[in-house]
Amino acid sequence: MGFPSPAADYEEQRISLDKLLIRRPTSTYFVKASETSYRDGVMKDALLVVDSSASPCDGSIVVCAVRGEFELMRYRVRPKPHVVSLINGAMERLEEEDAVFGVVTYIINDARSGENDDCPVM
Repeated sequence: MGFPSPAADYEEQRISLDKLLIRRPTSTYFVKASETSYRDGVMKDALLVVDSSASPCDGSIVVCAVRGEFELMRYRVRPKPHVVSLINGAMERLEEEDAVFGVVTYIINDARSGENDDCPVM
């Protein structure tokens, strides 16, 4: 017969990336970035978590169907709702609401390359 461990109250659960990154499993997709956009923190081959049921707000990175292909865009609301390409900065009007496939909720980059290290002080 022994005493309970005093550390038993501090036992933590295992980290689940599914619970942390996915709010709506039935409308969440994983997409691989095809190009780098340093300004937006997206590296080539980054894993993007995209929620197709989320509504974009001003400044959200979204996946849009443009000319039959998916492209990463920045959603803007002024003067009228439109999107701006992360690759070339071209502005596109939103003719259809269906043009926005989903909102990027998380960007997972491979940190081993060090390409995203833009702060030489740290």
